[in-house]
Amino acid sequence: MPSTQRLALELPAWSAVWADVQTAGRGQASRTFVSDAGGLYLTAVLPYAGDALAARGFALAVGWAVRRVLRRAGFRAVRLRWPNDLMLDTAKVGGILVEQGGPHTLLVGLGLNLTNAPWASDEELKGIAGRLADANQGRPLPERVTLVRQLLQAMAFAHREFGRRRLAGFSALLQRCWGEPREVALEPARGVMLTVARGWFSGIDAGGAVKLKTGTGEVVAVPAHHIARLREV
Repeated sequence: MPSTQRLALELPAWSAVWADVQTAGRGQASRTFVSDAGGLYLTAVLPYAGDALAARGFALAVGWAVRRVLRRAGFRAVRLRWPNDLMLDTAKVGGILVEQGGPHTLLVGLGLNLTNAPWASDEELKGIAGRLADANQGRPLPERVTLVRQLLQAMAFAHREFGRRRLAGFSALLQRCWGEPREVALEPARGVMLTVARGWFSGIDAGGAVKLKTGTGEVVAVPAHHIARLREV
């Protein structure tokens, strides 16, 4: 299968596409998402009211809901990394991609590394990517069909809750999902000059801006659209 996002493009709301392998998986900013056998690749098609501003930050709500499923499955150490990554310690084990499908649909893509080894396909992922199988302490992984069902339910729940809370209402819930404070570096979006580009990640504010704590103890809010990429250092 080339990409679950691509195959879901023309589907109506409340559809889904699931694959065990993708040959053209995509991540944020059209980066390649290695999708080898042993992973789980899923796209849910959800209703969209057409208001891009109101949908801003929805990927974080999806991450919050997916993290709940994984923690209940025994992966208690899973955390979020802004804006759309699922992490175990310093290793990325999953990613979320939200795109508009048709005029009235959102495509919510999720890739999870379960037993696969993406670094075998791309050596640059060594030390960067991880997999959930290495964190289950000998317990069996959740049965795939059951896990897919739970993840789809979580995405629908995130959709409903985000419609009620919006990003401002999620900012406090997300504060418990980032894990321990980590130093980060921000790459500016094109044409943007950041006054503060490095500090300790301190979550997001009600407007979705990334909060950085500087060496002086000052907390600075950087608008999300000013950031091309966040790296942990």
